[in-house]
Amino acid sequence: MTVGQTATASTVGIAQAEIEQIEKFYILRKRLDVLQFLDNHPFLVPVLLEAPDNISDYFPGDPLFLEVVIDPESTSPDDDTMFIIIASDVDPDDSIDRLWQLDENWWLKASMPLQNKLEINVE
Repeated sequence: MTVGQTATASTVGIAQAEIEQIEKFYILRKRLDVLQFLDNHPFLVPVLLEAPDNISDYFPGDPLFLEVVIDPESTSPDDDTMFIIIASDVDPDDSIDRLWQLDENWWLKASMPLQNKLEINVE
């Protein structure tokens, strides 16, 4: 598939309905990269669908992005990680405090089975 083509359920292993649900909650940066990553790591989908409700308790109304980050020092795509990025306009110190609260109250437990393939960050 070329970069110009649209990724659909026929080009990735996750269901079209799951893609549509994810796109209701997130803006996908480099959409094809995100969908290919999810195709390789479908176990992330349930947590991605659960995360917005939990994140909104600490960052109400802030936009959420999904982005795959490639480790420039790695030679293996197994080292790539997907990030949920919270675009917050809150004071940076307050944002970090809220992120720590989210970690303590939900994320640390929710992320345990995810093989370090999904992280949350604020920008």
